[in-house]
Amino acid sequence: MSGISAIIPTYNRADLLPVAIRSIQDQSLPVGEIIIVDDGSGDGTVEVVEQMARDDRRIRLLQRRHGGANRARNAGAAEARGQWLAFLDSDDAWEPDRLAAQWDVLRTRPEAVAAFCGFRMIGSGAERIFLPPDNPSLLALRCANVLSSTSSALIRADILERAGGFDAELPSCQDWDLWFRLRQLGPFAVVRKPLVIINEGDHDRITTNNAKVIEGHRRVFERLKHGVDAPMQRRRITAAHMLVLASAFKRHREWKQALGLACRSLMEFPSRWGLNLALTSAAGLMRTGRRAKKA
Repeated sequence: MSGISAIIPTYNRADLLPVAIRSIQDQSLPVGEIIIVDDGSGDGTVEVVEQMARDDRRIRLLQRRHGGANRARNAGAAEARGQWLAFLDSDDAWEPDRLAAQWDVLRTRPEAVAAFCGFRMIGSGAERIFLPPDNPSLLALRCANVLSSTSSALIRADILERAGGFDAELPSCQDWDLWFRLRQLGPFAVVRKPLVIINEGDHDRITTNNAKVIEGHRRVFERLKHGVDAPMQRRRITAAHMLVLASAFKRHREWKQALGLACRSLMEFPSRWGLNLALTSAAGLMRTGRRAKKA
C-alpha cells in the first residue's frame, strides 16, 4: 500500500535500528517509503541507514540537530508523501502483519482518523502483553493513556496536521496528549492483537526518568480536565490521574508518595485499581521500614 509512510526517529541506536527497519521491510502490506529521521546521532547511524538504503530505494534519510524524538517525528511527518503515517521507535519492531491487520479494520471503519493495536513488552523480566480498548472514548482518554505506544499508531496525515502534531515542548506524555487531540477529530480503529514488540530494556526511554514523567503528566492533566463541568466526571478524572502518578512512583519504589496518592484517589473516586495500588504501596513501605530497622 503505497499510501503509507513509515517514520522512525532515532538517536544513537545504530545497533538496534536495522531490526526496526527490517520489521518494516517484512510487512505483508508494503509501505511506500521508510523515513529515518536521525536526531543528531554520533554512533554511525547515518552509515547504517545509507548501507540499507542501497538495497531498498524506499528508505529516505533525514538528518537534523538533536532536538528529541517528537521533533524528529514531526519532521518526518512533514516530509512524508503518504496519506497515512505509521510510526516506529528505533528500538521497537513490528510483527509482519501489523499494517495489514490495521488496514483491514480501517476498510470497515472509513470514518476512523487513526488505527492502533496491542503490543508485547520484552527486555525487563517476564514478557507482558498490552491490548487497548476498542475505540476509546474521550472520557477514557482523559483518565489514562489507554493506547500507549507510538509504535502502534497509524494516523491519517491530514488529521495529524490538523491536530498540530506531537507537542515537543512536553517533557513526557506527548503521545497521550496527541491521542486525545486526534480523538477529538474522529474515532479510532483498534486491532486487539499484540502486533508490536516494545523493547523495555533500553534505559534511554523517557518513561525511565520519573521527574520527566511526573512533570509531563501534570501538564497534560491540566489540558485534559479542561472543559469537563460534570462534578462526578471531574472527580473520576482527578482520581485516575492520581493513580497514574502513583503508578509512576511505585515503579521507582517510592512507596510513601505512591501510597499517599493512591489513598487520595480512593477518597476522590473509589476504584479497584486504587485499592490494589494502595495495598501494594503500603506493603512496599512496610518492607522498606523493616529493612531500615535491620540495618
